[in-house]
Amino acid sequence: MFKKTLKLLDTKIKAFADSAPISQDEKTRFQHYVIFMMLGLPTMLVFGVDNLLNGNNLIFVFCLVTAFGLFTGLVILKNIKNSSWVYRIIALLFVGLVNYMIIIGGDDGSKALWSYILPLFCCFIFGVKEGAIWSSIVLIMAIFTFTQSSIFSIDIYSYSPSFQLRFIITYVFCTIISMWLEHSRNFFLKQSEAISADLIKEHAKLLEEIEHRKKLEKELITISRIDTLTGILNRGAFFTAAEKEWDKHARSSQPLSFAVLDVDHFKAINDQYGHPVGDDVLINITKCCINSIRSFDMFGRIGGEEFALLFTETELEDTKTVLERLKLAVESTSMEYEGELITCTISIGLYTVIPPSETLTEIYKKADMALYQAKRSGRNKICLYP
Repeated sequence: MFKKTLKLLDTKIKAFADSAPISQDEKTRFQHYVIFMMLGLPTMLVFGVDNLLNGNNLIFVFCLVTAFGLFTGLVILKNIKNSSWVYRIIALLFVGLVNYMIIIGGDDGSKALWSYILPLFCCFIFGVKEGAIWSSIVLIMAIFTFTQSSIFSIDIYSYSPSFQLRFIITYVFCTIISMWLEHSRNFFLKQSEAISADLIKEHAKLLEEIEHRKKLEKELITISRIDTLTGILNRGAFFTAAEKEWDKHARSSQPLSFAVLDVDHFKAINDQYGHPVGDDVLINITKCCINSIRSFDMFGRIGGEEFALLFTETELEDTKTVLERLKLAVESTSMEYEGELITCTISIGLYTVIPPSETLTEIYKKADMALYQAKRSGRNKICLYP
């Protein structure tokens, strides 16, 4: 039964929270209201019916009206934002019920003892200050009642002086305890919220740091794979990708070509114009290569002025056509430096094989040997191995 009650309470609170954006204080207030309603509703109905059977019709009416107000208040609270007036109407109903029971006393004055519930209800619903005001109203009315013999033609129960003194002392004590409990609850709630806010900030910073580290990691991976000058694959990344491509075509019958190209007389360009100009020459050659080869051809810088190309599933004649176009593009490109046009040429070594007859390292060596043959035989040409 207790678990079902807690589940119902949780459902009510979630439904209220989903209906409109509210503060944590408002959620807590609503939670307290639901608890008091779940405890007070059956209690007042049973108490009211018992008094009805004993002839106390007015108490039955008070209990019925208060119980109806509690239930109606729950429905209203779920559909409005400014709920303070709802709680205050319910508090007025409670105050009226409690004061009537103080007036009539009944059962040796025991009905007046129900007023002890009011400070707890008011402090938990309205907070310490307003809760104290509501509790004080009941205390003042009780003291006033003790001094009267009748109110509105209703005879006041004859309380003994000792009962009156004990009632006042215990009521004040109950009020102070209720105020202290609410103050402590609110104090620790604020502390918890402050800690939660700090944790949320730290969590946000942590997420930001993680994203920053991920970004740095991606940048480091990119830097480790990309040649910083030309923006193409560096030596390590090129041969790693080439090995994967080689393994992929190991069981195919399609030819695979490896080409190595080198800038002719590049040292002379650096010596005459300086290394920054030499860097610009490499960048221009890279652009020529990218514009001349196909999108699926693999291209990388494997040395200072040395580049490599891997052609897959391409016949020898088609590969030679691509390389010839590349060589002519470089040859016809020039750049101006201090009023002087700088041109350059490239030499290319090419080796074609059908996998897996040889390893990638072996075909690279043979393409490199073809490159040296192109250098020795006059440069600005394409040589095949053998």
